[in-house]
Amino acid sequence: MAEDKELFDDELGNAQSRQPEDPGALQEALAAEKTKSENYLANWQRVQADLANYKKRAEQGKQESIEFADSLLILSLLTVLDDLERAFAALPMELAESKWTEGIKLVYDKLKGILESRGLTEIKAKGARFDPYLHEAVMREEGRADIVIEEIQKGYKLKGRVVRPSMVTVGKGKETEQMSQEEE
Repeated sequence: MAEDKELFDDELGNAQSRQPEDPGALQEALAAEKTKSENYLANWQRVQADLANYKKRAEQGKQESIEFADSLLILSLLTVLDDLERAFAALPMELAESKWTEGIKLVYDKLKGILESRGLTEIKAKGARFDPYLHEAVMREEGRADIVIEEIQKGYKLKGRVVRPSMVTVGKGKETEQMSQEEE
């Protein structure tokens, strides 16, 4: 350590005792050092930008992982929601007004409210024009052409993205319309 200090003091003394002989050489040395410092600054700024971009990508990846996990959980809970809706549809009239049934309906409403608060929305299908991005046609029946006649299973979106398309029956037009079109 003491040797380093002596070496430094020696070099400092030599540098101070030296007089520049050529001002042009000094200007060139200064310009070279200035270029080097500008390169160091540019590299430092690039590394800073790369670090900031990395942090943003890491945060975005983390957020996407959370949303994916949410969507898997919500998708699995949709089957419970479907089962409860089918149970309510098949409920005998004598049980429809019981306290027990009202309690189950409250649980259903609470579950649906929680899912909606996480960004789940129902896809409206019946009476709408068939959209292959929102609906999955499982049957075609007589009815208005390309209009959803019946919804077999509800579809849902999670934060604007379809997580489950609606299973629907689509109209294919009236028999008389089809026959007249075939004759032409």
